[in-house]
Amino acid sequence: MTEQKDNLERIYQKLNEEEDTVLKRWYESLIPKIILLFPLIAFALTFLKVNTDKSIFDLLIFIALGVLLVMGGILFNYFLSKGE
Repeated sequence: MTEQKDNLERIYQKLNEEEDTVLKRWYESLIPKIILLFPLIAFALTFLKVNTDKSIFDLLIFIALGVLLVMGGILFNYFLSKGE
């Protein structure tokens, strides 16, 4: 009975250690995440500040159009390079 208790305690300690390492990794990578999201947030704020008559819906349409153009370019490049 005590062996099972010791085994369960060891498993519990290992699980706690694994959780700590996952949280540490997430917090260590927090600065790169902020750096990646900063341009998007800055663009959204300046877009809404400069274009006061526009709404968030207009901003989303503008971004979606840009994404569609980029994806179209990627697909076009894929189809052109597929023939080689």
